[in-house]
Amino acid sequence: PSNCRLFGSKRGVPGNPLGKIEIYDDQEALKNIDQDALQDTIRQISKIIGYETYDVTLLLVDDEEMRETNLESRGIDAPTDILSFPFHPPVEAGLLEEPEFDIPDYYTLGDMVVDVPYVIRRCKEDMEDLSDEDEIERGVSGAMASIEDPVTRIHMLLIHGMLHLVGHDHEEDDEYEEMVEKEEEILRQLGYMS
Repeated sequence: PSNCRLFGSKRGVPGNPLGKIEIYDDQEALKNIDQDALQDTIRQISKIIGYETYDVTLLLVDDEEMRETNLESRGIDAPTDILSFPFHPPVEAGLLEEPEFDIPDYYTLGDMVVDVPYVIRRCKEDMEDLSDEDEIERGVSGAMASIEDPVTRIHMLLIHGMLHLVGHDHEEDDEYEEMVEKEEEILRQLGYMS
């Protein structure tokens, strides 16, 4: 059929196929992580943000790979929980430029990289620091600080990463507030917050 593509497709066109979600598990800290569940979460987020026909790639990595990626991309020689690499520049937060050419490869949101050992450590640290409510990591909803299960936290981080892929940011105060508000709205929709 004419709407059958190998990769993502234009959004907002009835009948266009869903984008492809690829997951690469290159870490040893959490064996047998449920990739189907991660894919379902990404699919749900994609639908909520209006880009379900675009492809997304998720890489689950260890500290060393994340440290190298963070150094190369941001000049920071340390691991972090999640990095996003958008394929398209945003017109504004939540709205991407339409691809100039109707080529399936162009219907890609981008890549997300999650450092699984880092997430595990953060869960433990946050449980120890739970009494200190003043410390909320900038750019991430405070809702994550009370999550002890690293797999649940990874699912929640996917919201953060996907928002970055569609142009949300948290460098300035107003951007930060808008991103956290959108993050928490999606956390509620997916049942991670009440």
